[in-house]
Amino acid sequence: MEVTRENFQDVLQELDDVLAKSTFLGIDGEFTGLNSGPEAKVFDTPAQYYLKLKSGSMDFLLVQFGLSVFTHDTVTNKYNQRTYNFYVFPRPLNRAAPDCRFMCQASSIAFLASQGFDFNKLFTKGIPYLTTTEEEKLMKRYEEKQKIRDEGLDMIPISEEDKPQIIDICKKIDDFLESDAEELLIERCNGYIRRLAHQEVRQRWPEKIRLESRVEGGAQSLIVFKMGSREEEDKKHKERQEREQLEIKEAVGVSALLRKIADSGKLIVGHNMLLDLCHVVHQFFGPLPESYLEFKSLINGLFPKLIDTKVFSSLPPFKDLIPSSILNHIFESVTKEPFSIPEITPIENRSYATVQGAYHEAGFDAYVTGLCFLAMTNYLGSQQSTKVDTVLPDSPLLHPFINKLLIFRLNDIPYINLVGPDPIPSRDHVFHVTFPRNWKLSNLSQTFNPWGGVYVSWLSDTTAYVGLNRREQAPGLRKKVKKNGHLGDCQIQTYTRHQASVELIKDNNTEVDRKRKQPPTEGFLKPRWQST
Repeated sequence: MEVTRENFQDVLQELDDVLAKSTFLGIDGEFTGLNSGPEAKVFDTPAQYYLKLKSGSMDFLLVQFGLSVFTHDTVTNKYNQRTYNFYVFPRPLNRAAPDCRFMCQASSIAFLASQGFDFNKLFTKGIPYLTTTEEEKLMKRYEEKQKIRDEGLDMIPISEEDKPQIIDICKKIDDFLESDAEELLIERCNGYIRRLAHQEVRQRWPEKIRLESRVEGGAQSLIVFKMGSREEEDKKHKERQEREQLEIKEAVGVSALLRKIADSGKLIVGHNMLLDLCHVVHQFFGPLPESYLEFKSLINGLFPKLIDTKVFSSLPPFKDLIPSSILNHIFESVTKEPFSIPEITPIENRSYATVQGAYHEAGFDAYVTGLCFLAMTNYLGSQQSTKVDTVLPDSPLLHPFINKLLIFRLNDIPYINLVGPDPIPSRDHVFHVTFPRNWKLSNLSQTFNPWGGVYVSWLSDTTAYVGLNRREQAPGLRKKVKKNGHLGDCQIQTYTRHQASVELIKDNNTEVDRKRKQPPTEGFLKPRWQST
C-alpha cells in the first residue's frame, strides 16, 4: 500500500492496532545516496567503520520507508501480512518548521529512476518528519505565538520607513469595520509588519478585531476578522489551537510512526540493515552519537530485537545452503528444498498478492525480507530432534542471530553485536607500511614477495595496510623488522601497534576538544587583587 501525506494520518491510526497484534516487522529504506566521505577499508575496526558511516552518509536522505507487518494466526497457523510503502520528504508545512538541506548522489538517483521511483510523488506528496528536538522547538514557537496573542509584547517603535504601510493597514481595517464584509485580506506582510499590525490592533480596536497570519506558496499575509460574542471567540480560539496541534502532528509525520514501532518492542527484520537503522535514528529521533559504544546502546534501547537476514543467511546452518547473501538470491534459494515458505494470507488493499514485485521498492523489499526470514526460521524448526512447525520471535532457536548486524567490507568480522563484544579477528598477519610516494602496487608486491605475497589496502599515497597471504609467515616477518622497523625502503609496524597509536592520537584530540569546550572553572584567571 502506498502511503503519502494525503493518507498518512489514517494509516498511522490504523497501525496502532496492527502493530500491537503483530508477530514481527520487516523494514527497508531507499536513499538519495550512500556515501560522500572516506570509504571503509577492509582492516578498519567496527568503531572506525561506524564513524565513517556517520560522517559520510547522514547528509543523504531516506526517501522511502518500507514496513511489512507479519501476524501469526494461532488458529490457522498461517501468517497475515500487510505492507506499507511510505514516501518520506521533509517539505516544511509552514515557515515555523525546519527547512532541510540534503545531498544527492547521481548514481543513486539514477538507480532509483531506473527502478521506476516516482520522484514527483516524493516531492509533492512525501510525508514530513521531525526529530524530538525539532518537535519541541516547533511546539515552543507555537506557544510563544499564543503568548503574543494573549498578552502581547513590549511596544516596538514604528520607524518612519514602516509608518506608511502601518497607516495603510489601519485605514483598511477602519473601512472594513464600517463594511458588511466578514474578513479582510491584507497582502505582503512579513513577520515584522505582522507584529506591528498586532500591536496597533490591540491598542486601537481592543476586543473588536482578531488577526490571523497566513503563509501560502511563500506569500505572507494577514486575515482580519470582526470579533463575535465571547462564546464565538472561545470557539474560534479552540479551533485555532486544534488546528495548530494538527499542524504539529502533520509536521512530526513519519517520526510518529517510528516511535510507535520502537514502543512496540516487536522483532524487526531487515536486510543489510545497519545503514537503514542509522538513517532512521538520525532523521526521526536525533543525531547519532560520536561514540560507537553509545551508538550500539542507543540502537538496542530503541529497537531491542533485530535480525539482519544478511547475517542470518551467512551463519551456520545456512552458510552452506544459501550461496549468495543478496536479497533476491536468498529468496530464490529459500523457495527451493530444503526450505519452505509458510502460507501467507494477504490483507486486501494492504499487501503484495504475489512475490512478483519490484525489488528496490522499500515496501516490497521489506516484504521479501520477511518471507526469507520465515523460510529460514522454518528450516531451523525442521532440524530439531522434536520438529518445531512454527518458530516465533521469542524462540530460543533465534537467540544466536538476534542483534547481530552485517558490517560491510570488513570481511574478517562477520557482524557487529549490539548487546555484547564484537567478534575480534586475528590480524597478526597484517602490517602497516609507509613507503615512497612514487611506489605502486607492484613495488609493494615485490617487497613482500619473499613472504608469500600480500593483499594491499591503501590508506594514502604513502601508507597502506598489507595482509600476508600466507599467515604462517607473519612471525618471521615480525622478527625481521623488530630491530629497526624497516623492510627494504618501507617503514613497517604491526597492525596492533599502529592501531594503538591511532587510538592514542584520537584520545588526545578528544581530550583537547573537551578542554576547549569546557567553561572556565571558578577562579580561572583571577585578577591578582581578587580575594582567594
